[in-house]
Amino acid sequence: MSRRRKAEPLKKTARTPLSLRFGPRSLAFRVIAFSTVWAILTLIVIFTLITTLYRQASERGFDSLLSAHLFNLIGSVGVSEGGSLTGAPDLGDLRFSEPNSGWYWSVEPASEGVSGELHSSSMTEAILSPSVAEVPFNASFQRSYATEGIDGEELEVFESEFVLDAKNRAARFRVMGNKTELEQEISAFQRRLLTYLSLFGVGMIAINAIAILLGLQPLRRVRDALAMVREGTAQRLDGRFPAEIEPLANETN
Repeated sequence: MSRRRKAEPLKKTARTPLSLRFGPRSLAFRVIAFSTVWAILTLIVIFTLITTLYRQASERGFDSLLSAHLFNLIGSVGVSEGGSLTGAPDLGDLRFSEPNSGWYWSVEPASEGVSGELHSSSMTEAILSPSVAEVPFNASFQRSYATEGIDGEELEVFESEFVLDAKNRAARFRVMGNKTELEQEISAFQRRLLTYLSLFGVGMIAINAIAILLGLQPLRRVRDALAMVREGTAQRLDGRFPAEIEPLANETN
């Protein structure tokens, strides 16, 4: 009888399936699952926050660049006594020289007594602008809008009407930037960030799982000690246990 009593607990302990020790009812499984879900949600929030801030900063920088180019263009153009637009604007960006680059500028008459038209060498075709009724000018006689470029790219346009001389002769200035390039840069940043955060997330989840399993080792020692008591090979729970488990061990003893 004593031999059977010793064999049965050993048989149950040795053949306990892993799914029973690490499954939905397992404390380790629950803690690891909770920490994994929390890590994933945290990384999603971080990804969304960083990409949103990056997009906002990129768009502000893009708009600031177009605004600076517009004021540079206005300061580089004048009108002759005969009313012809004059000037050779150099905005300091080679993209305004590359044909169909998506970066263009143009100057057109906006009042009586002004003739001629100036545009960047990159602008090989006319680009239509919406009517003032569709996109009105603000109090500073400026407006911005999106339109389609020569090669189908999306353009962001900054436009202004400016009086050139004391005769109130005015011209309409337009600076256009390739918004498609900006979106491609943002998408590339998002892909890189997603890759880095995914690798970081996998590593963090793995480290958390290892730490949790190591942290639950005392429970395994208690289980083994209880098995020894049941088998009759020990009279009490021996060993040093963490403060959270020690009262249970003392009560059991």
